[in-house]
Formats: sequence, structure tokens, C-alpha cells
Amino acid sequence: MDAAERKPSSTGRRTRGSRAGLNLARIIEAARSLDADALTMQAVADKLGVDRKAVNHHVSDRESLLRLVALDAFSRNSSAVDIPADASWQEACGIYAVAFTDSVIAADALAEHLMPDGSLYVRFIEPAEAIAKKLTEAGLDDETIVRSLALLTNICWAYARDALFVSRGGERIRPRLTRAAVEERDPQMFEHLGRIVERGFDTYDRRQLEMSVDVFLRGMEALLARAQAASAQEDV
Repeated sequence: MDAAERKPSSTGRRTRGSRAGLNLARIIEAARSLDADALTMQAVADKLGVDRKAVNHHVSDRESLLRLVALDAFSRNSSAVDIPADASWQEACGIYAVAFTDSVIAADALAEHLMPDGSLYVRFIEPAEAIAKKLTEAGLDDETIVRSLALLTNICWAYARDALFVSRGGERIRPRLTRAAVEERDPQMFEHLGRIVERGFDTYDRRQLEMSVDVFLRGMEALLARAQAASAQEDV
């Protein structure tokens, strides 16, 4: 090993990730302290006082870095999700929905970099198993259960995207688009939509999530009642 490898450069930076004493945890910690808009490979390297190549040794590019930090924010918020053993399946679904939604929202400006793959859903595998167990015990078949979990997760994703968009100064676009569509036509033909949109209901607030989950639960109860009725008929 020559002197250049044994010692930091004259700028105070080392050239390789393994020799800079770096690991992925340190990189994510440094990135976490930066604003999303300013989060670049170079900015993280500057924060750590190392050469950019040292960061590249662990993270290939900026998009990968953004995704790692977003997943870190998601994971830190989801680590405490717990579904009590005595919870009803309705309560379990409600706990899952709130926790998943809040975990996405916790990623804030980085939420757009979260990908619906294994690295994300593994964080919720235990509550998902708890829900699957309770729905199985309630009498639902496997296909209905997996489709229900997918639907509930999609509800959470959709609401979280809306909430984040508005929280970052985005326009509540649905009322404006509805109003514009009505005004371009004969208002008398759309009196109900016109009346409703003028009342100014906020479909981006927390009540929207609560209603969405409630509708989901009522639908699940209907499916369960149908499954129980079919089972009872088979037993006759």
C-alpha cells in the first residue's frame, strides 16, 4: 500500500468508500439531514467530508440515494406497528391503514421515490399476516383476502399522495376541475354537482381517509356475509 492510499488527500477526503470508514447507515444518516431538493451524491459527500467516489462505493446514483432515504423515513415510522391479538379484523384493517398511510406521508417530499416492491412491503408483512389470519378465521377465502389487502393498500397510497401534494402547497384540484366542467355546460343539467362543489367539501383531509376505510370495511362485511351464507347453504 503506498502513501497515497494510507493517508487522506490534501483536501481532507479519502477516495474509496471502504477506506473512508463509510457504510450505508452513515450515508443515509447524512442524507437524512439534507433537504430533498438539495439531496445529491455530492451534497452527501460534502456533508461527510469525503470524496464523492466514497459515496458511490455504496450507492450507485442519486435516484438510488433518494429511494434509500425515502425508505428509511417510511421504515422509521412503520417500526412500531402492532395489531393486538384480541383486535377484530375491522380494527386490524384500520390499524394497518392508518400506519401504512402515515408511513408514506412521513417520507414527505421523498415519497414519490418509494416503490411498491418487497423492500417496502416487508415492513408491513407482520400486520398483513395478522389481518390475513383474522380474515381467514372470519371465513373468507384466500383470493378474497389477498385482493382485499391489495385494495386496502391502494386506498392508503391514493390518500397519502393527495395529502402530500396538498401539504406541499399543491392545489386541491378536484373542486376546480369539477366547477370548470360544470360551467362549460348547461348548469341546469348539473345542478347537483354544481351545488356540491360550491359547498367546498375538502376531499383531501383526514376525513377522506376515514370514509374510504369505512367503505372498505362495509364492503368486506358484505363479502363476509355472502361467504357465510354460501357456507351455510352448503351445509344444508
